[in-house]
Amino acid sequence: MTEQTSSTGFWRRFMSLQDFRFPELIYLGAVFVVGLIILIVHLATWGATALRDAKHLHPLPCTVLESRVASKANDDGKLTYRPEIKIRFAIGNVTYDLWTYDRSTLTEDQGFDYDEETATELVGAFNLGEAYQCWAYDDDLGKAILVHKSTVFGWIFLLIPILLILFSGSWFFVILYERMWSKEARASKKKMSTLYPNVPDFQGKPGSVLKYRLRADVKTSFAFSASVFGALAWNLASWIAFIYVCAIAETKVDWWSALVFGAVFCGIGVLFIGRLWGRYRVERAAGDVVVETSTTPIVPGRKFKCCLILSGRIKAKRLDVFVKCVEIARYVQGTNSISHQHEVYSRALLTKYGLDVPAKSEEHERFVLYLPLGAAPSFEAEHNEIVWKLVVKMEFADGGTLTRDFAFVVQPFIGEKYIGR
Repeated sequence: MTEQTSSTGFWRRFMSLQDFRFPELIYLGAVFVVGLIILIVHLATWGATALRDAKHLHPLPCTVLESRVASKANDDGKLTYRPEIKIRFAIGNVTYDLWTYDRSTLTEDQGFDYDEETATELVGAFNLGEAYQCWAYDDDLGKAILVHKSTVFGWIFLLIPILLILFSGSWFFVILYERMWSKEARASKKKMSTLYPNVPDFQGKPGSVLKYRLRADVKTSFAFSASVFGALAWNLASWIAFIYVCAIAETKVDWWSALVFGAVFCGIGVLFIGRLWGRYRVERAAGDVVVETSTTPIVPGRKFKCCLILSGRIKAKRLDVFVKCVEIARYVQGTNSISHQHEVYSRALLTKYGLDVPAKSEEHERFVLYLPLGAAPSFEAEHNEIVWKLVVKMEFADGGTLTRDFAFVVQPFIGEKYIGR
């Protein structure tokens, strides 16, 4: 919050509605918890099995003796099947005979995931009396499998919770950094500006920095990173599904279906990447955005000189600066806490078309801030709050926009009317 709420406590300022909405913090926490739960469950189930197999499974030759298709009735009375092959293998001087196929067939009630035709085809792929490679457990002698399925999809799936944890955890750090140690946070704590003390409109006197915006604020960066995360997840899922469909395709219809799938879903993923690149260019177009006023707090009935300083490589078709007042009402309905915002005042202060700021240069735009005598002062109560902001908005040729808002304090008018300087 701004100066009028400096005594309301660290965490209330840290989670201020002025800069970063509290739901985003809840969202990050939820993403972190979901990622952690998926990671723990996946490692405790698939991961424990995969690690045990990697440590204790060792290849050795075996001979196929017999083959059969076992059946089992499910709860609905429908028969399901699994392939079973009897193999003979030796460990040292001991020979073992075992009915097996993959690791699911080592138990009595698992692996019945096939129809009769598919199970018959699987057992038919092995010729009786021939030698094949199987995998035996060194910690459970006498148990072996003939088909060792690939774990690549399990490791790919493991990337999902890891990305969720890295994404949410890194953004918790970014938010903390922006609040406490960033250049923006340090500049916003200064009473008087030392950034641009020689602006002509201030007659050599430094003004007050309302806020110092960096190339991208927390909310903009969070939205962009969330979009990048979504695009990566979409592309990863699309290409995995596309490769899987191609791998199981056997007929021309299957191949054409795979091609249509690839053109639609993978094409959408490419469009996501293209759109993100355009958004990245828009959000990185503006460099530092600074707003200085000749003094602060603002008193209704007086005119205050303001200066907007833009830097970076900016080429916008329109620049707007306007002041607005937002009333925030909070109330409890049942067990829900509800916040409602209503704009009670808005006025345009500056409009410029065809803004073109070359690289490594600055654009200074001057305007006058005037609030009518009836303007409500800034205040915060238990259930209500009045927030005054200067809003800087740039529109670009490709339709993208960039918005920065600068909160300031309005004090009630006391005394006779004072006009300008």
